[in-house]
Amino acid sequence: MRWHPEYVAAVLGPDYTFAQTHLLPDFIEALTAHSLGLLRVGTPLAAEAVAGMRGLREFQAPPHDPAVEDLFFTLDRELSRATPAGAGALRTALSRNDLDMTVYRLSARRHLMTAMNDLTGLRRVLLDLARRERSTLMVAFSHHQPAQPSTLGHYLYAAESALSRDTARLHSALGRLNVCPLGAVAMTGSSHPLDRVYTAALLGFDGPVENTFDAVSAGDWQTELAGAVSTCSVTLSRVLYDLLTWASQGLISLQDGLVQGSSVMPQKRNPVALEHARTRFSKVLGYAQAVLYSNHNVPYGDINDPGTDVQEPLQLLWQDFSQGLRLLTVSLRDPQIARERWRELARQSETTLTELADTLARQSGDFRRAHAHAQQLLANLHASGRNLAQATDADLEALGVTVPAGTVQTALDPDTFVQRRTTLGGPAEEPMRAQAAAGEARLQRDLDHQARWQAQFEAAHTRLWATATE
Repeated sequence: MRWHPEYVAAVLGPDYTFAQTHLLPDFIEALTAHSLGLLRVGTPLAAEAVAGMRGLREFQAPPHDPAVEDLFFTLDRELSRATPAGAGALRTALSRNDLDMTVYRLSARRHLMTAMNDLTGLRRVLLDLARRERSTLMVAFSHHQPAQPSTLGHYLYAAESALSRDTARLHSALGRLNVCPLGAVAMTGSSHPLDRVYTAALLGFDGPVENTFDAVSAGDWQTELAGAVSTCSVTLSRVLYDLLTWASQGLISLQDGLVQGSSVMPQKRNPVALEHARTRFSKVLGYAQAVLYSNHNVPYGDINDPGTDVQEPLQLLWQDFSQGLRLLTVSLRDPQIARERWRELARQSETTLTELADTLARQSGDFRRAHAHAQQLLANLHASGRNLAQATDADLEALGVTVPAGTVQTALDPDTFVQRRTTLGGPAEEPMRAQAAAGEARLQRDLDHQARWQAQFEAAHTRLWATATE
């Protein structure tokens, strides 16, 4: 068939170049596994197919030839030159449907492993920084207003905790991704004998997709990945909002090499690494939408939309997600923290008033009344041109509330506020130690899972080529 030039320019050429650049090793491995599967069940001339695929292991695909439809047919043509019999045998019980879907899962698995490793790397840095800044006072905001004193370590442990859930989502998605479509052929399997469990194991999959129709038609594993990565990107974008706000206030600053100056304003140290990380995660959300829409409203059985056409946005999603993670990781590896400035802001704020109300409630047993007294005290201070740090026991006594000497100054001290928050998950020293231990345990567990998966995939790769050379 002679393809129309517009179809070549819009579809065949770009798809070929994408596959050539990003999917060639996966095609070769999937086809090699198929040839070994044919050999295992006694398909005539399968040994020639195995030998031919062994010869293509280091094949470098040429630029697109408009006379050849796609990368598969380029490989088919190359194999035919070396061993026509082997090329003919390889086509037995094989469709581009099951081949492509196998390749796409292999590619996604590789990118997912990279993303999970990048994410756990960021969590490692967050835990290290949280431990270092465990006692660094900060003002936590709510509704864009100063709310309560906390510590930077407490904030960072919170961020790591959220990212541990994002890691769990990616781990869970990998379990559903890691099943093999190979052997489903076009949709209904084949009348030729096949050992789909064997070929799945050769490629490091946990097993075959059990239903052949589902194997070549499903796109849910792609939308699940897009959703999990989007959820994580939203979490990270919120953290980046805070980091950029703190950088604008001089509370944190990045290392040289991660900031950019101005051609006009000599004093500028723009935190561009954080800004570019933010844009990466924003772009991830856009690519994720393309993945969703490519799978939307498509007949269950059509595969161009959820198959070929979705690969580019998925590739860009993985690329920008990992770039954003790495930029954020290096930014937080050793930032400069203006600890005294953080502390002074906490002292100057009115965020400790909650503890004064708590103190009064412990004395009276009535938090509602204590809250009203604390609120009225602050109003009186403002009316007299004073701030909360200037409050004394006498100010409470003027409201008819008698307290032991020094009660007000102690309650309004930000360090006191933090150290009295000893409930599970709070910012005081004891619960923070528990959070640190929990974070370390979670991270080690996740790293162990990822190491086992990596070993599984590497062992399969080694076994595949060892079997092909026997």
